[in-house]
Amino acid sequence: MTIQDDGDLIKGLGFVCLYAAYLEEAIEDVFSAVIVVSGEATPKMDRWQISRKLKYIRESMEAWEDITEELSRFISCIEPIGDLLERRNLIIHGRIYADPKTGDVLKPARFGFPEIPAISSDMYELANEMFAAKNPCLQASMFAIPRFAMAKNSMGIMNKDASILGD
Repeated sequence: MTIQDDGDLIKGLGFVCLYAAYLEEAIEDVFSAVIVVSGEATPKMDRWQISRKLKYIRESMEAWEDITEELSRFISCIEPIGDLLERRNLIIHGRIYADPKTGDVLKPARFGFPEIPAISSDMYELANEMFAAKNPCLQASMFAIPRFAMAKNSMGIMNKDASILGD
C-alpha cells in the first residue's frame, strides 16, 4: 500500500515512525524463527538492538548447510533493510526546524552529519520503502524458514530441541 505525499512533513514523519515499527515487528518474527532453527537462544536476546538482531539473522542463516534459494534471496535483503533503519534513525533522532530563508531543515543528532532540507516527499518515500521491506521478512518467517526447518527436521539434522513444528 503506497501512501501519497500530501506535502505534510509531520504526517510523513508519523508514517516513518509507524512503518518502521511494522518493519521491526517483521524482523522480530524472522529473528524468532531463526532462533528456533538454530537452537541458540540466550538470555536477553530479545533486548538486542534491531541492528544486532539483523546481524545475528544473517550470520546464523549463512552458517546453515544447504541454504535454499529463497533464503539466499532473503539474506541479500538484510543489508538494504539495515540501511533503511539507519535512514530512519537519522530522521527520528534528528530535529526539524523551520528556517524562513531555506525552508524546513533536518539537523541530524549525530556529530559530523550535515543539515539537510526536511522534505515531506523524503519522509513518504522512506515510509513506503520500509512498508515494502516487510514483505521479504514476512515471506522468510512465515514460509522460507519453516520450509527449511521441516526439510532439515525430516533429514534429522536439526537440533532436537529446535523443532519449528513444536514436535
